[in-house]
Amino acid sequence: MVLFNSFQSEWIKKKNSSASWLTIIGAFFIPLIILTKRILDPQTLAEQNASAKIWHMLYNQCWQYMSVFVLPMGIILTASLITQLEFRNNAWKQVHTTPQSFTVLFLAKFCITLTMLVQFFLLFNLGIVLTGILPALIFPNVPFPKQDFPFQPFLAGNAKFFLYSLPILSLQYLLSLHIRNFMVPIGVGFAMVIASLIAVSWKYGYLLPYTYCSKQFLLNDNRIDPDVNIYAWSTGYFVLFTTLNFLLYISRKSRG
Repeated sequence: MVLFNSFQSEWIKKKNSSASWLTIIGAFFIPLIILTKRILDPQTLAEQNASAKIWHMLYNQCWQYMSVFVLPMGIILTASLITQLEFRNNAWKQVHTTPQSFTVLFLAKFCITLTMLVQFFLLFNLGIVLTGILPALIFPNVPFPKQDFPFQPFLAGNAKFFLYSLPILSLQYLLSLHIRNFMVPIGVGFAMVIASLIAVSWKYGYLLPYTYCSKQFLLNDNRIDPDVNIYAWSTGYFVLFTTLNFLLYISRKSRG
């Protein structure tokens, strides 16, 4: 109950940041581009929507661009904005005087970032659906997608990307919670994203957790070792960064 109340408090504070708008804009950014491209080429719309693989095509197009750059960047910015609220307002001392344990405070903020990540995924998938449906509402000669919506493949694919996102989220949360300068965690995150674009096809690229989302589209690439269990690495990094972050937070001497 204490954790729930703390979560509610953090959720209210989150509304005073730009993190909410960043989540919404980031989620619809790629689907909007794909939708605009489809509308500007109306000659192929009817053929695409009548295809038996229309949803798979839209899923692959949207996730290919989202996973490589937009998703990691969105996580970096959102995690930094959420955890920097107290630094910006010089409110850490006030927060730490409330009748809440440091564990509850840590988990409440972390749950906010996880909830916003879930919100991002839901909105992004809504964007994919609208990308397939809206052309049929705009153009009378364009049919609604003929393919039945593949719920199970979509859920399985999203679950993978969500798992791949967790190490990025936990590391950015760690950096933002312990570094007062807002630009340092963002700068580190940007550098990691750039490094991941270079290392994604490297045989040891799995050592960099920022590459995991991109690797999903390169699983059949012979430069990537199929024996490397990305799921295990992703889970391991998430547990490592979260545990390290928690231990650093509850043991640090300065609470200001």
